[in-house]
Amino acid sequence: MSVRSPTSQRSRGSGYSVDRTFMKKIILFTLYLIPVVLLIGFVANFSINVPVDDEWRLASLFEKIAAGNVTFKDFWALHSNHRILFPKIIIAVLAFASRWNINYPLCLSIGLAAITFIAMYKLSSMQVKNVGDDLWHLANILTCILLFSLVQHENWLWGFQLAWFLVNLCFVLAVSALVSNYQFSPKIRIFLAAVFCFIASFSLAQGLLSWLAAIPAVMALEGKQVHKKIRLIVWMLLFLATCAVYSIDYHPSRKTSIISLFNKPLVVIDYFLSLLGSPIVRSPGLSAFAGLVILAVFGYFIWYFGKNILSSSVALNDSADISSDSSVVIVRCAKQSQVPAIASSLAMTEGDKSPDAAIASSLAMTEREAVPWLSIGLFSILSSLLIALGRAEFGAIQAIASSRYTTNTILLLIAIVQLGKLFVRETKAPFKLNYKFIYRGVAGLLIAIIIVNSQQAIAQTSSALLYKQGAQDCLQLINYLETSDFFKNSPESCLRVLSKKTWLVREGAAIIDRIGWRKFAKNVEFIANPEKVYGYLEKPQTTDKLLKAAGWAVLPDNRKQPNIVLLSVGDKQSFFANAYVNLDSPDIAKTLKSQLYNNARWAVDVSGGDLSIAQTDIKAWVYNPVDNQFVQLRGG
Repeated sequence: MSVRSPTSQRSRGSGYSVDRTFMKKIILFTLYLIPVVLLIGFVANFSINVPVDDEWRLASLFEKIAAGNVTFKDFWALHSNHRILFPKIIIAVLAFASRWNINYPLCLSIGLAAITFIAMYKLSSMQVKNVGDDLWHLANILTCILLFSLVQHENWLWGFQLAWFLVNLCFVLAVSALVSNYQFSPKIRIFLAAVFCFIASFSLAQGLLSWLAAIPAVMALEGKQVHKKIRLIVWMLLFLATCAVYSIDYHPSRKTSIISLFNKPLVVIDYFLSLLGSPIVRSPGLSAFAGLVILAVFGYFIWYFGKNILSSSVALNDSADISSDSSVVIVRCAKQSQVPAIASSLAMTEGDKSPDAAIASSLAMTEREAVPWLSIGLFSILSSLLIALGRAEFGAIQAIASSRYTTNTILLLIAIVQLGKLFVRETKAPFKLNYKFIYRGVAGLLIAIIIVNSQQAIAQTSSALLYKQGAQDCLQLINYLETSDFFKNSPESCLRVLSKKTWLVREGAAIIDRIGWRKFAKNVEFIANPEKVYGYLEKPQTTDKLLKAAGWAVLPDNRKQPNIVLLSVGDKQSFFANAYVNLDSPDIAKTLKSQLYNNARWAVDVSGGDLSIAQTDIKAWVYNPVDNQFVQLRGG
């Protein structure tokens, strides 16, 4: 019988340990990667390469750049109430590099969010102990899930919104520069933070608030109290200087009366709390309650860690005084005898630290770890308050319905997650297990809520996809669309999906056509009597105030089916209305023996100024992009 040597057994045990460590790293890497991969898949499936809303206002800027007569004033000009100097520069560079492919800014938004997470991960890694334990990874995985969550679906699919991600990144980098880069002097760290806050200030209006939110991190810089006060004064002077520059030629197109809002404080409070709760609950009343709970939790952390920070400052000052007095004694002894002085000095440096010094050191560590998250949470709250003051007149329902603001409010949830981890770690032993259990339970609940909300975001985006695809077709065919009342005002207008200001779309389309960035349909042939059946127009039903047109439409030789049907009058080779091809049609699919035609029906209501036109000879058409033809549907 052979006997294994102890060395062999140790070798097997060591190999098993290495395998477990490697597998743990693989699993953790996968968990961190999942939210990013899901987001990339979401954007790849639902992004439509067509400008929408505010992006059309940049077309005139692009024309000036292309003509070579652009000036700094064009970049400096207000966009609504914001100075988006840096986003304009970035978007312009991407537009000229890609012929205004909207997917480029979307990719950049994901990249900015990825860098933000890396910076947050580094901030979380500042702590000396417990780096890499399960609670630490849980907090960071949850941070990753929140930062890349599909709750922000509006911003993920709108290239113009990269400004939100840019501001978040700049502020996190500013805080990181202040609290973590100890290889640089405080002056250099303040300079770097000021640069990041300056960029944020001229990216969105709430970027100005980054200066105020960063004050805790500025005050946390090491040094004497007199130095801290000087740095704070310098920081506030930089903030005021930035505001002064910001106000140059500041004439906002939409002015909000703050005084009138103060007459309705409950409206502002409801909007503000609903905004904070919108990443969790998107329901009137419940969102405000969730926002109140989130605000209360963060308020408790401010009190808890603020108390520790103040204790830390007092303890460190006392410790410094003791150290100073001891140094004086040593110097006096040295005058009498050099050897005893050296011995005394060694005794003080090598001996155990005093209890006060140990407490001060521990509290200072807590301060260093908590301060960045307190600043990040404060920035989210201040930004949400600014948004509430500017948007409260639209009601809390807008805060709930619009997902664009969640990119800002999610920062508060992330701050709470990270501060909660620090709170559990600092809790004394008898309660630590209970708090760990509660933290994990809340984290699991939060992950479940984000998953449910992400599923709702996918469903909402999926239902809107056809309308965006129809708007893309509409833009391609814009040269054949009349300036009718339908296209200007009807909620079913495919042009209004691109922008409620349809004249802006027409002007922008003309500009990008002149620049040569996009191909628009021209010289399209009208086929009135096709050999194959492309669809059918049922006899329109008319009343005094409304005309209902309906039918079905297909492209028989194309796997890609039509998104819209266009309506014309008489022999006109232009269209006054459109209809979306998206209604159930199992009978059509059965008759034509193809599942491609399961949603081939369409219907539209025409009213207003186009009603008299629509009551004449109406024709319905589909566009065949392969042959560059408008093909008429039968019937009518």
